[in-house]
Amino acid sequence: MALAGSLESSCVQAVERAAAYIAGRQSPSGGFCFYRYGGVEEPSLGDTYYAVATLRLFGLEVPNARRTMEFVGKARIFGLTYLYFCAFTFDHLGLGARVSEDVCKQIAALTIDLPQASRSIDRSGWLESVRKTIRVQHRFAPQASDRYAHVAQFMRDLFRDGSFGVRRDLWETYLAVSIAALLGLEAMEDTASFVDSLQQPPLGFMMTPSSIVGSLDVAYAGVRCCELLKLPVRRGEEVIEFILACQSTDGGFAHAPQALPNLEFTYRALMTLARLAPQLTRGPLDGGP
Repeated sequence: MALAGSLESSCVQAVERAAAYIAGRQSPSGGFCFYRYGGVEEPSLGDTYYAVATLRLFGLEVPNARRTMEFVGKARIFGLTYLYFCAFTFDHLGLGARVSEDVCKQIAALTIDLPQASRSIDRSGWLESVRKTIRVQHRFAPQASDRYAHVAQFMRDLFRDGSFGVRRDLWETYLAVSIAALLGLEAMEDTASFVDSLQQPPLGFMMTPSSIVGSLDVAYAGVRCCELLKLPVRRGEEVIEFILACQSTDGGFAHAPQALPNLEFTYRALMTLARLAPQLTRGPLDGGP
C-alpha cells in the first residue's frame, strides 16, 4: 500500500530505532537476549532467531555474525521449537546448507498427531506446532512431506465445520489458514468473510467480533490472514499507527502501547509493517505461510 509521506517517514525511523535496539540486545556470545538485569543476561535460540530474521528482512548485517553462528551451532536442542529456531536462524545467516546432519535427522523424525478432542487441548499451541513442523520439514526435510495426508483431511474438516478455532478468533484463524496454505489447501469462503468482518476501527482489526482490545498479535494475524486469503487490508494506516504506538523509547516493540518490549514482538511489529509497506524492506519476507 502507498503511505503518506509523513507516515512512511515515521516507519523508516521506527525501523532504524528497532535495528539499534536489536543490536543492543546481543550478548558477547553472539546470541541475543531481550532481558537484562543487574548484568545478567541469558541469550536464547528464540531471541536470536527473532533478532536475525528481523535484521535480514531489512537487508541489515547481523553484528558479530560468526559468533552468532557459533552460538546457534552449540545450542542444545529440546524439541520442535528449538529445531525450528536453530535451522531457520542458520538459513537467515545464509548458512541453511550447513544445518547439521543431526539436526536435519531430528527434523525429519518429527510427526504430527491429531487431537482426539478439540476441547481437551490447547488449540493455539497445537496449530502452532503443526505450522512449525510442516514449515521446517518443507525446508530441511522435504522427504517427510508425504506424511501430511491425515493432517490435510483434518484441516479440510476443520474449515468445513468451523470448529477447533477457525472463525473462533483471529489468531487461531491465522494459524489454521497458514497451515492450509502450507498444505496447498484453499480456505473456505466463509473464513475470508469472517476475517474481513474483523477489519474494524479504531485499530484496524478486532480479535473477535465482540473484542476491540488491541495488540500486536491482532495486527499481525489480521495482516497475515489478508495476505494468505488475498483480501485487501482496508484499514492499513490505522494498523500502522497502532504498531508505531507499540514502540518503546529504546526502539523495541511491545505487545501493546506502554508494555514491556521484547525481540519477538519487535519481529512481529516489523514483519507487519513490511507486509503493509514492502518498499521499506530489502530482504525476503520471512515467516512463510
